This record gives sequence, structure tokens and C-alpha cells, in this order.
Amino acid sequence: MRIRELLKRTSAAPDPTPKLVLKAADLELNLETKVAQRNNKEINLTRKEFRLLEYMMSNKGKVLSRAEIAENVWESDFNTGTNFIDVYINYLRKKIDKDHAVKLIHTRPGIGFIFKESL
Repeated sequence: MRIRELLKRTSAAPDPTPKLVLKAADLELNLETKVAQRNNKEINLTRKEFRLLEYMMSNKGKVLSRAEIAENVWESDFNTGTNFIDVYINYLRKKIDKDHAVKLIHTRPGIGFIFKESL
């Protein structure tokens, strides 16, 4: 009976291995190999672009403020006098959304950005 109880506990335990591939629509982001693909075509990303995309995909469906993005991707406070986050979002849009009918990166005016298959 003890063995059965132990087996129940271990089978109900959550999987401790982290998710190594993030997916949305036809976009895949492999966290182990650091490769992004959309429609099975590899996308070349810089280290910061990759980290930004990873953060956005990890928070899919959640509106992310510029301050949140700066803190979690750049590990710095957001200076309202700069537009570096908008610039990097634009870089990602050109690489991720350009030439695709389904757009994944959306702007919520006055609030921030959201990674979502549709609004």
C-alpha cells in the first residue's frame, strides 16, 4: 500500500524539466540551440532580440510595459527619454512578422506590447 501511495505521488508530480521550445502559430523558439524559426525558415536574431522574443513568448497574452521589458530583458530601469525598446520591437517585427499574414507582436497604445496570435 505504501508503494502505491508513493507511485501516485511521483506520477502526479509536475515535470521538472524546463520547456525548451516555445511555440506560437508557426513560430518556434528553441531555448537550447538559440534558434528561431517561422514557417520552418530560420530567423537570424541578435542576442538581445532573442532574449526579447523569449521574454515576450514566455508571457504570451500578457501586456508588457516598457518598464517590465527593460527590467527583465536589459536588467535596467526604463528611461522614458529613450526609445530603445521600441527600436528593438521594430527589429523583431521586421524579422518575425514581415511577410506573414498572422502578426504576433502587437502594440497597446499607452500601455505596452503584447505577444499574441490575434487581437
